[in-house]
Amino acid sequence: MSRAIDPENRQGRDVESAFVRQTLLDRDLVRAAGTDDVAPVRLLPWLEVVVLGGSTIVDRGRDVLVPLVDELRELITSGDHRMLLLTGAGIRARHVLGVGLDLGLPAGALAGLAATEAEQNGRLVASLLAAEGVSYLPHDTVAGQLPVHLAAANAAVSNGYPPYGVHEFPATTGRLPVHRTDTGALLLADAYGAARLVYVRDAASLAGLPEEVSAKELLSRDGDLPVDRLALELLGVAKHVRSMTLVDGTTPGALTGGLAGRGGVTVTAV
Repeated sequence: MSRAIDPENRQGRDVESAFVRQTLLDRDLVRAAGTDDVAPVRLLPWLEVVVLGGSTIVDRGRDVLVPLVDELRELITSGDHRMLLLTGAGIRARHVLGVGLDLGLPAGALAGLAATEAEQNGRLVASLLAAEGVSYLPHDTVAGQLPVHLAAANAAVSNGYPPYGVHEFPATTGRLPVHRTDTGALLLADAYGAARLVYVRDAASLAGLPEEVSAKELLSRDGDLPVDRLALELLGVAKHVRSMTLVDGTTPGALTGGLAGRGGVTVTAV
């Protein structure tokens, strides 16, 4: 329970603040202090976050992945882009999740298993771009040293699974982790104040979508969506990222156009 400030009876020394001896979890206090009205600083306002789908891109093999990597190589060597490439989990994760569900593992353990395959995909992509100085970065390095790596090379690779691990939030329905690659990419892009967030999918994933659609409209649809539902929900409350772009990674030049604001499907927060 939070306690009111008593200037006549203080123990130790406190910095004068509305938060002295108060809990930062007190939402009424946070609102009263006016901090919700202060815009967070964009840490990396030039960053472009590109998400490569596990099942839609990496699992498609050489015919799809190699041409896309060649396009990424051109973007990297052009010097006009500084990108964080995030990979998702694919078919192998679905298999291990099925086994984990049969064994009765909780959501946190399942998240760690799926993240392992997303990491494997990331190391694969980084290896294909090694000649351009691109390397795979674990989550703690992305959190603390990403600017250093992007100063040395114009791109770095990690996996998009949030590192909640055993602390993953329990699913409201079923036991599958609710924070997966798409959601992790949005959270990371927003935390860094990235300039652009692009999800690379295949043609089937984007079939029937207009050039621009709101997250609310997508959420009203039944069935599978091209982006995780939680990512679409969080887009509405993100501080910096107010839209995302979906591109067909099987079409040459689609990613380049998406990063330039041309083509693809734009999903807006409202």
